[in-house]
Amino acid sequence: MIKKPTLNDIDQISEHDRQVLDRVFNPEGVPFNPEAAATAKEGSYTDNIPAELLSKLKQMEVEAVKFAENGNLDEAIKKLSEILDENPQYSSAYNNRAQARRLTQDTSGALEDLEKAIETANGDSSVLKQAYTQRAIIKKAKGDQEGARLDFEKGAHYGNTIARDAAVRENPYAKLCNAMVMEAMKNLYQQPSEEK
Repeated sequence: MIKKPTLNDIDQISEHDRQVLDRVFNPEGVPFNPEAAATAKEGSYTDNIPAELLSKLKQMEVEAVKFAENGNLDEAIKKLSEILDENPQYSSAYNNRAQARRLTQDTSGALEDLEKAIETANGDSSVLKQAYTQRAIIKKAKGDQEGARLDFEKGAHYGNTIARDAAVRENPYAKLCNAMVMEAMKNLYQQPSEEK
């Protein structure tokens, strides 16, 4: 007879087991508190851009996004490049241009833009969560599983829920735990075959 676990049983697991469970369900100590991630913002890439110029850049970015939404990726890339010519510290434009480049199969250009987005973000979680997640997707597609896992964890750290889900799925401890649980469930519910 299998005893059904109760809440009191949690007190009986060792500290090591607690750490293992925490590692499985909280890879690399990635917090999943969107409010905490949002307040983790150290600064913003816009901090040193004069207000008048910032307004102009944001308007240009809106135009670029409209081009992309209408399927005109080349014009979107051109407009985002104009923004970066105007101010190479405007991190969001690197992020958006990387997305457009990725959609046009320009993976190396997308990766370059994501590196620049991360470099110029000044700790801005709104940029970093997207940049790390996009870079993770590219790395995964290129077969760099470990690099993808690490970037998904960073994207999750900055508040991207897609990255959080992917980080948990890609976590080797979670995969091992899942396989062990599936095997245990299979053994538990497997009916002995009746001999004829």
